[in-house]
Amino acid sequence: MPQILKQYLSIMLILGSYLSYGQYDPGATNYGLVAGKNFGLEDEVTAGARIEYAYNCFTTFIGEYNRSFTIADSETYEAYNELAFGVNIIAFNWYPTTITAGMGYIGNDSGIFETIDDKAFLAFRTGNFNHGAQIKIRALHHISKPIHVFAEINLKSLGRRYDTFLVGFSYDFNAR
Repeated sequence: MPQILKQYLSIMLILGSYLSYGQYDPGATNYGLVAGKNFGLEDEVTAGARIEYAYNCFTTFIGEYNRSFTIADSETYEAYNELAFGVNIIAFNWYPTTITAGMGYIGNDSGIFETIDDKAFLAFRTGNFNHGAQIKIRALHHISKPIHVFAEINLKSLGRRYDTFLVGFSYDFNAR
């Protein structure tokens, strides 16, 4: 192996270990609030809450609840509730900003899914609840040890109607 390549690899290894901060401390539990915009309808927005558990520095399990509503005066709009469970891992890390990606389960009680289920990729319905999968891409920025802000795109197999762009913050009550 040429000497210059060995030096380059050594420098990259040192920089990699220097930049290897995680998205959260191991064992941290963060609570957060989100606001979002649904891609499906022009006047539809989302508000929600989430809990995140950092298994280790690189893996975070996320549980979230979101509620959709409209900002227009529409008597025909039907709001729905959404539950999601997933896991995120670090894709890129430029501390204090971290890019994570993940996937998980998504479910909602939207009644209009029956009329658009032919546009869904991987989804099914049980009773009045729709089930599917989602892919998450998130940019997380550490403002301080307990406070993090993020922007996130969720692509859902239930169809483009349910895809969302979220912004929010999370807080770790046990951070020291």
